Amino acid sequence: MNPILPDADRRRRERLGLLSGAFMALGASLGFAAARAGILAGLEAIDLIFARFVVAAALMLPLLIRFGLRDLAGIGWRRSLVLTALGGAPFAMLQTGGYAFAPLAHGAVIAPATVTIVSTIGAALFLHERLSRNHVFGATIVLGGVLLIGWDGLHAASGPRAWLGDLLFFASSVLWACFTLLLRHWRVPALRATSVVVVLSCILTVPTYLLWVGPAHVQALPLGLIAFQGLVQGGVQGALTMVAYGQAVVLLGVSRAVLFPAIVPALSVLIGIPIVGEIPGVLQVLGLGLVTLGLLTTVGALQYLRRKRSVGSRAD
Repeated sequence: MNPILPDADRRRRERLGLLSGAFMALGASLGFAAARAGILAGLEAIDLIFARFVVAAALMLPLLIRFGLRDLAGIGWRRSLVLTALGGAPFAMLQTGGYAFAPLAHGAVIAPATVTIVSTIGAALFLHERLSRNHVFGATIVLGGVLLIGWDGLHAASGPRAWLGDLLFFASSVLWACFTLLLRHWRVPALRATSVVVVLSCILTVPTYLLWVGPAHVQALPLGLIAFQGLVQGGVQGALTMVAYGQAVVLLGVSRAVLFPAIVPALSVLIGIPIVGEIPGVLQVLGLGLVTLGLLTTVGALQYLRRKRSVGSRAD
């Protein structure tokens, strides 16, 4: 066998994995920025939820039919309803609703940080996964960054009710962390779980939304803006980023794939500058830096870079 072929194949898989992870981080960051932009443009949180699940369900319904409607992709009704309550419409409503009160940097930092910390603690307590020194040290740094963001939330420059948005971001992240832990505990494939959650969320939320707001409200929605939100929230963030992340896990392994969510906070704020026009303040920048450093420490990115540098030095 030609020894060059395995190396070429490995490099190709690595490049594809890196591209998948980068797309995941970009899609999630765009979703944060677009949600804040939609709120500032006059849309309500329920409008964004409507757009999100209509588009996401349209994309995922064919997969759910293929996996099996009768037993909901083999997950079962009880588990599917629990997963939908944690990772579906309630989570999306809390997360999106937070942008009605708090600026982009708050959600971009608090949400990924809380999910990482709560998932890590939950995995140790309930799944009996051992915490490394990186997890403990990184969690401490992340909490310091969240405290800075929370302090900024009480500052008048962020709005008198920014603290309420921060609470909504935190609550949504706790729901998502529980959703993640149950996926791991029940060993439910992400693609199957996503197809079930978005379709059930669409069935539950869209009729409620239409009855609540009435036909006049729906007709008054700006078509271009709501279509953009559906594309980003439903198509990109609700479906494609999950597939991209799963691909990154397969091609790179979990230890390297989890590096990409750690760059979402910084990328969200950068994307939000031209989209939303919000320039982060000093406390936001400091909190953002601490959270990013803590997340990178938690997933072992710094150690990985040091090992790569050490291997490169020895090779020279």
